[in-house]
Amino acid sequence: MDEVDEEIVELLEVDGRMTHRDIARAVGLSRSAAAARVQRLITSGQVVIRGAVHPAVLGRGALAHVSVAVHGPAAPVARRLARRADVPFLSLISGAHGLVAEVRSASPLDIDAAVAEVRALPGVSAVDTLSYVEVVRDVVGPVGEVRTEVDDTDRALLTRLQEDGRASYVDLAAAVGLSAAGARRRVVRLLESKVVRVGAVVRHSGQDRQSAMGMGIRLAGRHQDVVAALAAMSSVIFIARTLGRFDVLITVRAFSAGQLVDVLDTVRALPGVRGLESWAHLEVVKESYASGLESSTP
Repeated sequence: MDEVDEEIVELLEVDGRMTHRDIARAVGLSRSAAAARVQRLITSGQVVIRGAVHPAVLGRGALAHVSVAVHGPAAPVARRLARRADVPFLSLISGAHGLVAEVRSASPLDIDAAVAEVRALPGVSAVDTLSYVEVVRDVVGPVGEVRTEVDDTDRALLTRLQEDGRASYVDLAAAVGLSAAGARRRVVRLLESKVVRVGAVVRHSGQDRQSAMGMGIRLAGRHQDVVAALAAMSSVIFIARTLGRFDVLITVRAFSAGQLVDVLDTVRALPGVRGLESWAHLEVVKESYASGLESSTP
């Protein structure tokens, strides 16, 4: 990806259904040139645009970040974890742990059961779990509370958006038996009520310039000022308040080692930050938020 592609991806991360005309206007291209770039990014598999449904709508309102220490190769452990439906994100990392996973379940008791099963896997030495108190920012999925009820037609639309976040309203309407205008009204309501978020997910090949780093932050006092400062940083693409060895968990995106160093120093210098640990995401093994609708209840 070149710099223009990166600009387009950043726009699509915010709004995966952004029109080619609006993308062209934002990056200074013609509509046809912008459309061609979007199509190339999607066709190449570098970028996937899909709808991520709020975990609470899927009946998976309990979330945890699980760091797994291994003895021996980490890849076999990762393959076993990737088969779990309650693990939407899994990454091989640098540092003391071989991999990290996000677990989403119906309750803290279900999280506890999942962690016990992970501890029992061959090759696993130890598991360190952070329970999420609040997800403040996520470039992939919706955050905050959800109060809107969904019916069977909404579910059908959500399923299609999970498969293809840029599906046209005509195609969505045909899939669920509505008019295009009716499909549009429902999709807009689902987006505005934070039931679903449509955005771009980047598939890293190891040859692009973009890299990601996770950071666990320990605080000296209350969280509000530190979280607000982190939320103001465009390179911070995920923020969660957690219970455990860290008070705040973030993911940072950068295009060079120098940018990562700058972000690390900036975070360390924030008033209220007492300590920080970091790890590089070496290979994202799984990033799929498209399961769960079939087993959830309205």
